[in-house]
Amino acid sequence: MGNPFYSDPHHLQYIEGDEFSAALSVDLSFLPSEPNNSRQDTICNIVSEKKVLHIGCTDHLPVIDEKILSGRHLHTALLEVCEKVIGVDIDQPSLDHLAQKHGISDIYNVNLVTTPSESIPFSDEAPFEYAIMGEIVEHLDDPVQFLSQLRIEHGSLFNRLIVTVPNAFNHNVLKQWSKGTEIINSDHRFWFSPYTITRVLSASGYQVESIQMADVSQRMDIFSRACNRILATFGSKKRLRVPQRYGATVIVVATK
Repeated sequence: MGNPFYSDPHHLQYIEGDEFSAALSVDLSFLPSEPNNSRQDTICNIVSEKKVLHIGCTDHLPVIDEKILSGRHLHTALLEVCEKVIGVDIDQPSLDHLAQKHGISDIYNVNLVTTPSESIPFSDEAPFEYAIMGEIVEHLDDPVQFLSQLRIEHGSLFNRLIVTVPNAFNHNVLKQWSKGTEIINSDHRFWFSPYTITRVLSASGYQVESIQMADVSQRMDIFSRACNRILATFGSKKRLRVPQRYGATVIVVATK
């Protein structure tokens, strides 16, 4: 494994905007070849038994019930493993649904861009050990402006920030792209990579502490499946796996 690019002095010159290259080569060998957990499990492992501020806590209203039923609703999962969770969103119908149908409390309609720090209703709970923005940044018209404002206006609320974004080089996305099709959430404004989300966070005044990939598809081609069956027949523990860098999700932990 190589050294992570976000802590390498050479790459930091580019991340911080002091140097420019039209063809910067970013070494991703620091990412393990074996797949990681799902996005939800990875986040829950990081914040287990911690105090957490969950920004964008509701999810899309039409999918909330199905996700809760199947165990894939992040806020509900956080409630199971964290010491304390406060949720923030600006989608009032979804907040009402979580409160009224699922009995979830400590969730607030607060716009963290426009609300001054003295008007935050849960400020007495601060500092939270982590703030989480799961699959939020790609929906924003101006991610740097939002993340900067969050740090400047509300940085005292949390110690570390976890940001997850969709990986532009997701294995399934690339397969569809090769067929001439882009499969995307219609509300997304951006695709990201480990470098570009690091660049966005740096421009917003944060320092990346760690990067993981999650949600790695293991849908293999015919050759790989055949090789895996042969390896299994001989009792080998080795398998041909899709490398972690092709996971659907980039998970970044950053400090202010």
